[in-house]
Amino acid sequence: MKNMCEMSLYDLMAEDLDVWISRDKQFGFNLEIDDENGEPLVREESIHPCAADSFADFCRRYLHAYDKASSSEAA
Repeated sequence: MKNMCEMSLYDLMAEDLDVWISRDKQFGFNLEIDDENGEPLVREESIHPCAADSFADFCRRYLHAYDKASSSEAA
């Protein structure tokens, strides 16, 4: 199993992955990324809430930019 430091953007784009996020009972968030077979690739616990917020914001900006670029190709 990899940790977050060993997972690249290429890895995230190259596979059919499922993402699971939950609140940690003691602090922050827990993250699990599973492969197409349901096997865990990454499991991180107690992710700092500020780090989780920052990554969520990055993902939103990525999706906005991707949608904009994809729609400009169709035009």
